[in-house]
Amino acid sequence: MQFDLAIILDNWQSLAAGLARTIGICAISLPVGFLLGVAIALLRMHGGRLLGAFAGAYVELFRNIPFLIQVFLLFFVAPAYGLRLSPLMAAFVAMSAYTSAYAAEIMRGALLSIPAGQTEAGYALGLGYPTILRRVLLPQVLGYILPTSTNLTISLVKESAILSTITVPELTYAAQNIVGRTYSPVEVFTAIALIYWGLTALISALTKRLEIRLQPHLISRRDN
Repeated sequence: MQFDLAIILDNWQSLAAGLARTIGICAISLPVGFLLGVAIALLRMHGGRLLGAFAGAYVELFRNIPFLIQVFLLFFVAPAYGLRLSPLMAAFVAMSAYTSAYAAEIMRGALLSIPAGQTEAGYALGLGYPTILRRVLLPQVLGYILPTSTNLTISLVKESAILSTITVPELTYAAQNIVGRTYSPVEVFTAIALIYWGLTALISALTKRLEIRLQPHLISRRDN
């Protein structure tokens, strides 16, 4: 079977537009999910029995239900109960909620990895926990969360392909449209496989460089 590169060249604008939407969705959902994850982690650690149980249930729910089912529940089932979202809005909500559950555990693990003596020293100086969190703990968190956050980001990029099932015009949906017009699945899906690989490889390379640059700072922090 001959690989027809002309099909990719003739449709590169559609693929580029789909890739841009994929990056845009992930670029918004990732920070929103991490902010929610920080709040959920703090609730689980310091919210008391009731709020801690709620935060734990939230994490377990979103981590143990397949992302595809979460998307279907939000887009197809929620309208029966009065919540009707556009495909793009449903994508943002689903991706942010999915991210927040994993980010909560990443953040909780990072905060628990910081020596407890630093928090105790803050209390000894008369600081409240919000101040200790803002000035002492959070500045150190990046180095602890970077490796696992990289894996989460890569996973989020790959899971975004599921959004094509609710007609979100991201990369996989663009590829399906091209295949429908050209009847050339080999060329098109090979191309998007390479695009996804290139995008995730770029994310991995950038975060690895950042981790190397942060390493001396992290070592000095841990030694203290």
